[in-house]
Amino acid sequence: MHFLSWLCKPILERQTLPHTLQQKSPTGGLLSVCVSSRTKSVVSESRESDSSTSPLAIDRWTNNITYRQLVVSSCIGIVQLWWHPYVHDMHKLLPFLFLYNVFSVLIGYPLFYLELALGVVTKKGVLNCWDLSPMARGLGFSMLVTCMYTALAVGTVATWCLALLVHSFHAFLPWLHCAASAQPACAARHRPMPPASETPAQSFFFNFVLRLKRDGLDTGTGTFVPELCVYYIICWLLIYGIAIKRIYSYSKMVLFKDVMAYFILICCALGALRLDGASRMFQDADWSCLLNDFQIWREAIEHALLEMSIAQGTLVMLGAYCPKQQHMLARTALVSFAASKTSSMSAALTLGAAHGALIKDYENATNIQNGSAASIILWADYVARIPGSQFWSALIFFTLFVLSLSSAALLVQTIMSTFKGRSIRKIAWAFLILICALFCLIGVITVCTQGGLHILNFLMKWPVTKPRVLIAAIGAFVVTFAYGQTTFCEDVYFAVGEYPCVFLRICWAISPGLLLCVFLLGMGLWPPADAVAGWVLVVISTMPIFAIMVLYLIFKFRVRNIVGTEK
Repeated sequence: MHFLSWLCKPILERQTLPHTLQQKSPTGGLLSVCVSSRTKSVVSESRESDSSTSPLAIDRWTNNITYRQLVVSSCIGIVQLWWHPYVHDMHKLLPFLFLYNVFSVLIGYPLFYLELALGVVTKKGVLNCWDLSPMARGLGFSMLVTCMYTALAVGTVATWCLALLVHSFHAFLPWLHCAASAQPACAARHRPMPPASETPAQSFFFNFVLRLKRDGLDTGTGTFVPELCVYYIICWLLIYGIAIKRIYSYSKMVLFKDVMAYFILICCALGALRLDGASRMFQDADWSCLLNDFQIWREAIEHALLEMSIAQGTLVMLGAYCPKQQHMLARTALVSFAASKTSSMSAALTLGAAHGALIKDYENATNIQNGSAASIILWADYVARIPGSQFWSALIFFTLFVLSLSSAALLVQTIMSTFKGRSIRKIAWAFLILICALFCLIGVITVCTQGGLHILNFLMKWPVTKPRVLIAAIGAFVVTFAYGQTTFCEDVYFAVGEYPCVFLRICWAISPGLLLCVFLLGMGLWPPADAVAGWVLVVISTMPIFAIMVLYLIFKFRVRNIVGTEK
């Protein structure tokens, strides 16, 4: 009943509004209220009353510095340094990066601004911010589902980085040389690579860290990997320790992890310039794939949305923490965009240089495959090539570990922000324990097994990336056309003192159609092997949008009929 009343409340308010257009004033006269000419003072009072009951209102910062720092830091995370879909393919790496940057400008940055402004304007969480168009309230639930899948994936990467960090303290790096017991065989450097063999870093990571099942998930997930289970539990204990301090604990942590991230990126970029074969990605670039392969276009759009944390609710949550005084929202979004692009591009080019050097070592052949392990293997191979490899290995994987923890904690905070209502505020810590325990349980029985790599690849290929396109398209459509772009821009101006520029408004108008076409046209390109299970997860992620839309329409017509019969 509470859900139905929450869903139907705006309908009932609009149906009863004509009967309350005239109210008696305190002086005895009549006070006329015109809905179409409602003044900004009335809007201000209503919004202040809404924000006073919003679960995030009491947690707002009182200054812009730490707030802007956290928003910018949300674009410097493990995703920027780890998830690069085409780093394994020298022919498509640069064309993909070109498309990724183009779509980041045309789609990523405008939608980043849109979601951040949505939280600033409404001062509400991921679920309640869509009160501006009640039919679209399912978008909040879909964002939370995508956020949960992303948190599970990021927690797994934190486990891998912690494992490699521990192995970095051996007498020498275990992946400097081949292990005789490795199956399949490990190929020594500076000679042609035999078929079905692996590089030392690849062989160590698959055989001794993941204990990977080579036959995929056809025969099950395999047995548990005790080492990974221990590391995974440790990671989620640390994530809980960060999230329990609420959003304020991030202001000091993000400064440390951002400085560490850029220090590592600058040092690695300078070191990558000295690698023999680093320029191979420029020599082997095949720009014809832009005309022959539609899949690279679709994945570039998905990557642009993922890198900017779009369609997972984090930006809406951060916008709701906006300070009360006015600030330059466009400047915050622009600095965040620059941080995301510099960190992501630096990591991609560094890993591309490391892969080029690896190809030269094995005389134009490597077996690095696409997936979530490619970047981890290339980072491990990169540190094995530079002086002081143990020191740099420990420093790089410690930085990646910290980035993973902070990204996962921010995702958990996004989930928690929707449950901090007045009824459970005093026991929010219990809900946080429950959420972290559930992630631990799910992760241990899935990604901490011998088939964990295949599960993570499946998560990144389907529920983490693909629903974002549809969610972002519907969200932009709702704000631009259902609620009204002009009205939303006026709300932004009233909230922060700036009016969105023409470029943003044009991009908001064209983004829904472009994203929807990409989502529909790309269906035929999705691999049939895992298409059934992938479609199930995509439908689960997007089902709340259409389910609540149908319920809203049903009750809207029902309430209209009731009101019509009463008249």
